[in-house]
Amino acid sequence: MSFDVSVVGRWSAPHVFDVTPDSVSRYESVVGGPSPLYAVVPAMDLVFATAAAAVRDDPALRARVVHGQQDLLIHRPLPVGEKVTLRAAVVGLHGKEKGTTATIKVETVDAEGDPLNEQYVTEFYRGVPSEWAIGRPAPSTGLPRDSPPAEPLRVESVALPVDLPRRYADASGDHNPIHLDEEYARAAGLPGVIVHGLAVLAIAVSSVAAEAGGRALTRVSARFTRPVAPGSVLTTKVWPHDGSYRFEAEDDAGTTVLGAGLAVPGS
Repeated sequence: MSFDVSVVGRWSAPHVFDVTPDSVSRYESVVGGPSPLYAVVPAMDLVFATAAAAVRDDPALRARVVHGQQDLLIHRPLPVGEKVTLRAAVVGLHGKEKGTTATIKVETVDAEGDPLNEQYVTEFYRGVPSEWAIGRPAPSTGLPRDSPPAEPLRVESVALPVDLPRRYADASGDHNPIHLDEEYARAAGLPGVIVHGLAVLAIAVSSVAAEAGGRALTRVSARFTRPVAPGSVLTTKVWPHDGSYRFEAEDDAGTTVLGAGLAVPGS
């Protein structure tokens, strides 16, 4: 098993996605309403293709990957009913004792080429250590580093449906079998099928958006710290943070599943 370091910094060909009202509606019906996280949907196939190229399309390596972090910077909402164009590149490969991190950057523009959003997808290949230190990791500027205050502004719990992985896969285009196939998930070293991290994040962010009073969010970032089982109860806690909000989420066992969350509202 090996990584192709030559992909670092190599941008993909342009990928065009049609932001149809039906696609937006299906996503919103799964995550509980309008969400800035819909911005990940147009990028889904492109991210998978870019990540696969980094591991030479090795299925054994791809079976060991989990989503480590997502950082979404929003310049403008996606234009519903119009086409957008995306490109992606692996911008960093960094080895650790317990695995290797691949950082993928995605840029999305409108029909005139004006920026809509950029996002950093951090993937972690469990049990695949390396000494790579190539390119750059996702930006950490502005992200929370210390422990949150004792008392949150908001605490909100949501029961995650047992069929959430299947429904989210259909709405988002993320059909990774660790979310859909019990046998495959266990073979990959997981306790069983797990909920998509981005689904968990979208549901948690709805609590943050409620605290923000409907102001549009211009940045959403969080680390995926533990897998979430279908049927769990997700509890999101929100705190003030330098004019923005930080958040974390726990499962029904009290285990933190989203950490170092940051949500920045627009003016």
